[in-house]
Amino acid sequence: MGEQDQKREVILEAALKRFKRFGLAKTTMEEIAKDLEISKGSLYYYFPDKDRIYVGVVERIVSQCFTDVSSFLLTAVSVQEVMERYLSVKERILLDYHFLFGIHEWVSDKPSSLMRQVGELVHQSEMRFLSAWIRKGIADGEIAEKHDPERTADLLVHVLFGLWVVWCKWQAAGFELQSTDNIKEFMSREGMVLTIFFNGLK
Repeated sequence: MGEQDQKREVILEAALKRFKRFGLAKTTMEEIAKDLEISKGSLYYYFPDKDRIYVGVVERIVSQCFTDVSSFLLTAVSVQEVMERYLSVKERILLDYHFLFGIHEWVSDKPSSLMRQVGELVHQSEMRFLSAWIRKGIADGEIAEKHDPERTADLLVHVLFGLWVVWCKWQAAGFELQSTDNIKEFMSREGMVLTIFFNGLK
C-alpha cells in the first residue's frame, strides 16, 4: 500500500470513529481534521467533502465483508455452508455499523442521492459475490445449470434489498436498528428468503 493509500486509510478510520460516536450529520470536516491533528487543507487533499469520506468508509467496510465471504467461498463444501457464513458476516456488520446504512432515509419516501450511491455500492458488491456463489453451486452440482449466475444474482439482490426496505418501513415507529434482537430477527428473515431461493435453484 502506497503512502497516499495509507493516509486515506488513517482518515477513514478516524472518520468512522467520529461517525459512530456522533453520527454523520453532526460530524464536520474540521472535527475529523482536528482528531487527526492535520489541517483542513490536508484533509481536503485526500477527500473533497464529508460525503466522499462517508462513501469511502462504507466502501471499506463492505469490501472487508465480501473479502471474508469470498475467501470462504473458495473452500466451502456446500451452498448451505456459504449461506451460514454470509449471514454471520452480514449480521456482524449490521451490529457493528448499523449507523452507516441510512436506516431512517430508507424508510422515507425519497432517499438522498448519497444514500442511493451507497445502496448502489452495496448492490454491486453483493452482485459480484452472489454470482460467484451461484457459479460455484452450478459447478458443484447443487444448482441447475439453466440458471444464469448474473441475472439470478441481480434478482436475488433486489429481493433482499426489498426485504430490508419493507421490513424497516414496518418497523419505523419507534424502531431502533441498534437493538441486537431487531438485527437478529431481520437476519433470520433473510436466512429464510435465501433458503427458499436456493432451494428453487436446485
